[in-house]
Order: sequence, then C-alpha cells, then structure tokens
Amino acid sequence: MQYSTHLLRHWRFTIGQNIHRRRAQQKLPLRKLARLTGLSELLLDHYELGKNEIGLDELLKIACALEVELKELI
Repeated sequence: MQYSTHLLRHWRFTIGQNIHRRRAQQKLPLRKLARLTGLSELLLDHYELGKNEIGLDELLKIACALEVELKELI
C-alpha cells in the first residue's frame, strides 16, 4: 500500500502535537525531555512541529519518558 505525502505529513504533525500536548500537561521542559530520552532538543522540537519523521524507537523513548502508552501519542 502506498501512502500519499500529504497523509504522511498529517501523521507527523498529529504525533508531534500529541507529544507537545502531553509534555505541556506535565510542565516538562523540552530540555528535560531531551535528557530523559537521550534525543537532542532540536530533534524533539522538529518532531513536535511535524518537520521530521519519527521512528518507532524514538517514539517509544518519548512515550516512556512521558509515562504514557504509545497509543496516546499516535
């Protein structure tokens, strides 16, 4: 099955919004999330803005750091 570029951008943006919302609810600074996940602040920022595709490994690290189930970010 082939997905359109538009659909993939939509999913990147949606996942990014979910990460940002959860982080904001917990009042967790981006710097601390970066430290907890081992990912850079810039990369996390790009994920939240939907600029970068996020791999499953990175998404799992973020979910663990935010103490949420993976499905809550997707």
